[in-house]
Amino acid sequence: MKVSHGIAIAGVGIILTLPVLILGLPFLSDDAAFHTAWYTHFSAQLWSGDPYPRWLSGMNGGLGSPVFFFYPPVPYFLTSILRPLFRNDPQGWCQLGISASVALIASGGFAYLWLKNHVDRASALAAAILYMAMPYHLAADLYVRASFAEYWAFVWMPLILYSSDRLHSGQMSALPGLAVGWALLIMTHLPTTLTFCVLPFCYVMFFTLRAERLKVLGLSLGALMLGIGLSAIYLVPALTTQQFVLLDRISTGYFSYENWFFFARFSLWEPDKIALALLASNMLGVASCAFLISRSGLDARLKKMNVFWYCIVVGSIFMMTQLSKPVWLLVPIIRKIQFPWRFNAVLTLATAALLALSIRSLNKRSSSWLRAMQIITGLFIAVWIPVTAWKAWSAYPQTNPNRAVIEYRTEQLEQSRDAPEYRPRWNQSMASIDWQKSVDEDLWDALMKEESETLLQRVGSSPGHPPEPMIVEGVGRAEITARKPREIDLHVEASDGVILNVPQFYYPYWKGYQSGEAAELTVTPSQPDGLISLSVPRGNHDIQLRLERGKPELIGQLISLASIAIALSLALYLGKKRVNYTRVL
Repeated sequence: MKVSHGIAIAGVGIILTLPVLILGLPFLSDDAAFHTAWYTHFSAQLWSGDPYPRWLSGMNGGLGSPVFFFYPPVPYFLTSILRPLFRNDPQGWCQLGISASVALIASGGFAYLWLKNHVDRASALAAAILYMAMPYHLAADLYVRASFAEYWAFVWMPLILYSSDRLHSGQMSALPGLAVGWALLIMTHLPTTLTFCVLPFCYVMFFTLRAERLKVLGLSLGALMLGIGLSAIYLVPALTTQQFVLLDRISTGYFSYENWFFFARFSLWEPDKIALALLASNMLGVASCAFLISRSGLDARLKKMNVFWYCIVVGSIFMMTQLSKPVWLLVPIIRKIQFPWRFNAVLTLATAALLALSIRSLNKRSSSWLRAMQIITGLFIAVWIPVTAWKAWSAYPQTNPNRAVIEYRTEQLEQSRDAPEYRPRWNQSMASIDWQKSVDEDLWDALMKEESETLLQRVGSSPGHPPEPMIVEGVGRAEITARKPREIDLHVEASDGVILNVPQFYYPYWKGYQSGEAAELTVTPSQPDGLISLSVPRGNHDIQLRLERGKPELIGQLISLASIAIALSLALYLGKKRVNYTRVL
């Protein structure tokens, strides 16, 4: 990358993310409270010695959460690097804002590296900057939704395509990098992985010479499998322990894919659907103009590429409409992405490629028809500026003093309230809620607020005062003497045998031991709250509770370690082979 182009990408990225650099992650955005709470507890546990914080013990008012058994961790690991530099930012708003700015700049950098393989550097630079500024990428994912993980996924998609380009051009050294790219995407955002995963293989098949296709396809599949292996430390527990939480509910009500197709059930969330339809229409307009501009100004190879990317645009739009429902029924796994509009990520990537080709073709010729198309494209793109500025302006209390939303977000943060799908299934108050009611967003928010407040009152939790152990049967006293990630130490004094509830949600891997005793204590879920329940015999006892690593975690770790060894060996072998080849030349 030319230094001047790198500076341009960084400069534009800083300008586009100035609000988050100054004010932090948008406070009033849809998911900011979740990501802030997750990051705060994740980074605190990481820096206190927990190498992979899966169970966040401070979430849900101190009752804990298994969220990172299921939620991809890469953006939180990367952001946690900043934590020691921001001692005066305990909730992590500035850290998340800087991370968002870095992610935008990195997405532009990788888009530039990928696109310059096909067009001149100036065209690649312009298209990479437009990729950074596209409305779903910037306005929707950052300023409206604060979809932190999906936003980071925009970094890894062009990295995978860049490595795929190198691989099918004969550079075997790209193989480990391609595997790492897949692992990073998987461990960043699984729904984006699902919407994107077919594209690189179509890309390889479409552009590789027929005699090389099977070889390159095999290598690409091998890289994907190695990437899956590298991400197994996350993926194995995430896929095999879902029965312990309420993730099956996210196909219901507001979260059902059927309710979010374009032209279907328009009466539900009409303003959101209008906004999404306008966004998709804008991107289709930009992509169509770029496609038409490039039709007669490119060589045969680039014309083929132009057709390919326009097909991806049309396919992405199709997957967001009611017409695609048979595909969703035939391929059940794609229902896991929840919202069809998540195909906007692929649409954004494809439109960037089309813009790069159209900008390159403009250098070759000019006509009144082309100038008209350029003006139309420019008008489509110009709309992004006021829309993004308005969304950024509306995302902060300083410029949008909406008291109701501010109070709701503040209460979420004070309670470290988790997304409901990650609540352990033994908690009856959440498990009993009818998730079909989520079609009414105001009612759903009220239900979540009421459930959380009632639960925390019942267990004695309040802001700044985490809950204490509670004797529910027998006479005695219990106190927590130490808390560490995945560890709770208690001292119990019982004049007779007692049953006590420990203020952490029950999970199958919690084990209880008496100090100096080899035998385990029986750990069960309490009724109705699903907390850790212990039966303790008469006397004074020091008890250790440990969230041990179960088989899914251990299997995932072993697979990832083996995959790291394979990837390093492959990188060393290919690097040595390349050096020997260079010496021969």
